Amino acid sequence: MREFLLAFIQHYGYAAVLLSMALGIIGLPIPIEFLLLFAGSITAQTHLSMEGIIAFAWIGTVLGMLTNYTLGRYVGLRRISRVTRWIHLTEEKWNRWSAKYETLGPIFIVSGFFVAGLRHLAPFIAGAGRMRLASFLGATLLGSLGFVGMFTFAGQRLGQHWHSLLKLIHHPLPVALFLLLLGAAVICYKTSVFKVKPIKDKKA
Repeated sequence: MREFLLAFIQHYGYAAVLLSMALGIIGLPIPIEFLLLFAGSITAQTHLSMEGIIAFAWIGTVLGMLTNYTLGRYVGLRRISRVTRWIHLTEEKWNRWSAKYETLGPIFIVSGFFVAGLRHLAPFIAGAGRMRLASFLGATLLGSLGFVGMFTFAGQRLGQHWHSLLKLIHHPLPVALFLLLLGAAVICYKTSVFKVKPIKDKKA
């Protein structure tokens, strides 16, 4: 695998990084964490720069997210509910969820980059739920830059030992902790824990 990726990236350069990231986000079985870690670890062996890898991986990621968002808008919640109603996700439930997605959606989009499966599903649901493009794009740009930058720099720093980080990422314990923190953040938001209540003026 290492030799294939090295030859692929050396031959096609930044285009290989961009295309792989876009197709991996859309849903093809491409291990994009593996690709970013590897790309960061071989910068010294190729003519590619760290800045170039991050930039083209970022563009590819955003293109993949926008593709899934567009597909979601085309399919719509009505068509999705025809399939999910068998697991008790009716159109009414989807509509109630989409109403909250405008505010909670950015949380899932940003965090979804770090959870396999959620990164494909979050933009699709955002499009089907008619989330505003500006909100979706803002969360996508921020989350994808953090995701791409973190893995690429980690690959560069770890060098030939980047496999150890990949094993840690796919260990169930870090994933469970991440989902727990995400759930706590959503609960705090919904219960208005972080909202400051206005102070009422006392009558003299």
